[in-house]
Amino acid sequence: MAIVILSLVPGAARPQTGAPGELEHFVAYLGTGLFISARYRSLLGRLSFWAAVVALSFSLEFLQQFVPGREPDLLDAWASSSGVTLGVFCAALAIGAIHRRGSVFSAEVAVDPAE
Repeated sequence: MAIVILSLVPGAARPQTGAPGELEHFVAYLGTGLFISARYRSLLGRLSFWAAVVALSFSLEFLQQFVPGREPDLLDAWASSSGVTLGVFCAALAIGAIHRRGSVFSAEVAVDPAE
């Protein structure tokens, strides 16, 4: 929701970080992809989330032409899409690693019967 609001507020009301716009887009969507897609257990769920966010990033860029002080930029949409792609990929890797090793929250302890 924050991404939608920040993408569609007028340019004068938009908070400025001082970073290049493409970097802001990449980082915002990376975090979104990483943290939200981590809740999806299935590959289909993660892919559906990814496709929806990529479509959202291009839609928001298109809509910026109607917002005072904003203008659409294809490079921003590509940066957003790249960020969410990397975020979803990293979340999938982390979830896979956790499942292969067992839960990091597991209280199970291996006990050697010879001790």
